[in-house]
Amino acid sequence: MESQPIKKGELTMKHIFQKGNDPSKPTLLLLHGTGGTEHDLLPLTDKIDPDANILSVRGNVLENGMPRFFKRLAEGVFDEEDLIFRTKELNEFLDDAAGKWYKGV
Repeated sequence: MESQPIKKGELTMKHIFQKGNDPSKPTLLLLHGTGGTEHDLLPLTDKIDPDANILSVRGNVLENGMPRFFKRLAEGVFDEEDLIFRTKELNEFLDDAAGKWYKGV
């Protein structure tokens, strides 16, 4: 499955959306770890809930070429300003994705 970007202003997050078989089920939001992608956690979804919608997102930050969701200043030391920005970025993306993917789901 190919990732698809959604843009809000200049914010873009690559993601995969898979429509589930049961619209009454909640959507599973998948967020990978450092170095992962939106594809990594998809195999788990059949074990969690094979009928749920799936929204799997790739982080926009690169650390040594590896995707992440927010910057670090050092190992275990988060860049708090970036963490606040990226939290808002993800929240806006989720609002946009809900508007795009959930019409008629």
